[in-house]
Amino acid sequence: MTLKLAEQWLKTLAVIHILGGLALPLVVFTSIPDSYFLSLETQFPNSNPESLRFLIGIFGPTVASWGMLFYYAIHKAFQARTSKDWWFLVGATLVWVILDTSYSLHFKILSHLYINSIMLILILIPLLLVKNGFKKIQC
Repeated sequence: MTLKLAEQWLKTLAVIHILGGLALPLVVFTSIPDSYFLSLETQFPNSNPESLRFLIGIFGPTVASWGMLFYYAIHKAFQARTSKDWWFLVGATLVWVILDTSYSLHFKILSHLYINSIMLILILIPLLLVKNGFKKIQC
């Protein structure tokens, strides 16, 4: 995988996060996430379905913001191509996936394990394939 292709791939994933995050506050009012909400209601039987829709909907702007920041970080990292930049992208990804997945599994929300695993593979594999394109900086 070339550096250019990896950068384009990762930026595309960032844009998908941006668009998905912007759509999420609207999507919660459709039937699309019904099975997801049913799984949440199973785990949290005393929850209010409208509160769940609110919490998932309000999470959308956070996802969109993360996508924007990830896009910017990718752009800057592939511009500078230092090992520090590469580790920053890997570190940000690992912090998210480890904490989000652990927290979700604690509450037995398995769908997050699957979604996070797919996203981890889609982000980490391109980064691992281009690691040698990021140079070590001398102090």
